[in-house]
Amino acid sequence: MQKRSTINEHKEKMNQVISYIHGNLSSKLLVVDLAYICSYSEFHFHRIFKETTNKSVSTYIKESRLQLSANLLIFNQNSTIIDIAQNCGFKSSSTFANEFKKYFDMTPSCWRTNGYKNYKTDNFLINNKKVDFSSIEIKNIEIKNIEIKNIDKINTIYMRHYGYDQSIKEIWQRFLYLLQKDYSINTPEMIAFLYSNPSITDTKDCRYVVCANIFNKKIKVRGDIGIDYIPSGLYATIRYKGKYNDILHLYKKLYYEWLPSSQYEAVSSAAYIIYYKNHFIETN
Repeated sequence: MQKRSTINEHKEKMNQVISYIHGNLSSKLLVVDLAYICSYSEFHFHRIFKETTNKSVSTYIKESRLQLSANLLIFNQNSTIIDIAQNCGFKSSSTFANEFKKYFDMTPSCWRTNGYKNYKTDNFLINNKKVDFSSIEIKNIEIKNIEIKNIDKINTIYMRHYGYDQSIKEIWQRFLYLLQKDYSINTPEMIAFLYSNPSITDTKDCRYVVCANIFNKKIKVRGDIGIDYIPSGLYATIRYKGKYNDILHLYKKLYYEWLPSSQYEAVSSAAYIIYYKNHFIETN
């Protein structure tokens, strides 16, 4: 049996290394360097990483790169396949093409030329619901105009979660409890990151991160709780109201239809939500 302090240390270190991986997918990611971030031996790092993610380090990195590349092939029509492959950390276009076909069962060029529309996940809700994006009110989603805004850096405290379903309610409840108990944050500005495209990733594997804006507050984190930030930059923003699974349809419409036809390209496939009312924990 492990001491709680040891378990919390493992969680804290894995938060650091997972953030590093996703922030550096275009770079060479060696296990020895990732283990060094955690101050673990390679053997110890492999074991703890797999316990945390249920995947080996190499599999986690490869799948993250492939999912990012699949998104960018759809969203960024003006970028070449070679550029996308390199930006996602693949050594050569042939390696990228082989790995992509093994994972998605089609070539990158086929995927880009509407092949992605035939790719199916287990996500019944998003695969079987039709949304009229041109409408002012979209079946529980009220759309305002999309605005392009320069947004300043937002410092956040966060907790990771895998799965996009009602289990998110439990992670929000735990997160808010810890914020109040350990950090005296009673009425946080609630934010969530959607790191996974639900049209590509099964909902059970979607990366959803609950966050709170800590502004300039100095916080020492431990265990499941980590600190990160939303970088400053140019963002497409939209305000909407709806049920929890409507976000997935809105995500699909914005990234698949609006973005490719706009004059902009995505830097990543991640989207974040600032909750004015958190539908996971507020029922009225």
